Amino acid sequence: MKKKFLPFILLLFLSNLTFAQTNIYDSIFVGGRWRTFLTHLPTGYNTSNNYPLVLAFHGGGLLGYQSIQYQSRLSQKSDTAGFIVVYPEGVKIAGNRTWNAGGCCAPSTTQNIDDVGFVNSLLNNLFANRPIDTTRVYATGFSNGALLCYRLANQLTNRFAAIAPVAGDLMYYPWNPSRAIPIISFHSYQDQNVKYFGGVTVGSTGTYFPPQDSMFNIISANYSCGILKDTLFHNTNQYDHFKYSNCTCNAIIEQYVSYDGEHSWPGGLSSGTVTVSNQFSATYLMWQFFQNYTTSCLTTSINENIEKNNFMAYPNPFTNKINLTNTTGKEHFTLINYFGQIVWTGNNIEQKDFSELTCGLYFLKVDNRTIKLMKQ
Repeated sequence: MKKKFLPFILLLFLSNLTFAQTNIYDSIFVGGRWRTFLTHLPTGYNTSNNYPLVLAFHGGGLLGYQSIQYQSRLSQKSDTAGFIVVYPEGVKIAGNRTWNAGGCCAPSTTQNIDDVGFVNSLLNNLFANRPIDTTRVYATGFSNGALLCYRLANQLTNRFAAIAPVAGDLMYYPWNPSRAIPIISFHSYQDQNVKYFGGVTVGSTGTYFPPQDSMFNIISANYSCGILKDTLFHNTNQYDHFKYSNCTCNAIIEQYVSYDGEHSWPGGLSSGTVTVSNQFSATYLMWQFFQNYTTSCLTTSINENIEKNNFMAYPNPFTNKINLTNTTGKEHFTLINYFGQIVWTGNNIEQKDFSELTCGLYFLKVDNRTIKLMKQ
């Protein structure tokens, strides 16, 4: 009796087992070839949970998933925030891995690689084999991978809740997604590969990229946005923060553009000799942004918690004092800067003087509630 019962007990135990963070390199057969990807399961991964999913697309070059995993530190963020991150890889041709993002980039474009079909099949595979919340799937990417994010938002709109392109541009037209998909974009005025004001990239490819403003004018017009390029923060020693809002489907477009750094992942690690902006963390900010959205037109998480609890801070922007409504006096507060660093934690926030803080974006957390603040 005991021998027969032991396998059942073991199976029951394993079905609810939690694991340390894990990296799994795998492949699927699609489009007549094997396509590869790395899955990072966060610390404490438990098959009884339903996890958000972030797809992270590497830039064009010799390396595949290793480059963006290293640059972005998204795996480390997934461990602390509790989401699955998957790093798909472009087809390796003549030593390089690129994505077919429409108007860029060879050799995937010249050989007409069906990367949209690959991503669609990959999502089907992940949904079948991992405990994923299919309404909370997000895409980010660097450079050529960022270009692919725009194409995926355009052609696989209903698969994604939001996208976060880093150092990229829209190269697939016409822009006509089935719904307005939220976008948070990161760039540098110093980027010579995908120039902010448009132009031919510096280097051997000679690709022309349109200005970021013209790209977002096309997107915001499609979204019927009522507020265009509202400047939330401007400092020529730091960065600019723009916002397009009052759009259909509750979508928002946000832009962070640094005055330092080059063609790199802001707040990440440098791959080679490229200078990285240290004005904000793209990884931290995109995850804060992602949490607001599902594949429906309803906002969730951060925005929902703020509205539901009527939790407000004033003045906003603030200079030295932060005052709050609807608090009991028993709350514990955590103030986090745009780089994801805790700058203050404690009680009685109204008595704290924040005049020495650097100007910019902050996140104030109170229990399970979060609100955005601007320091001026």
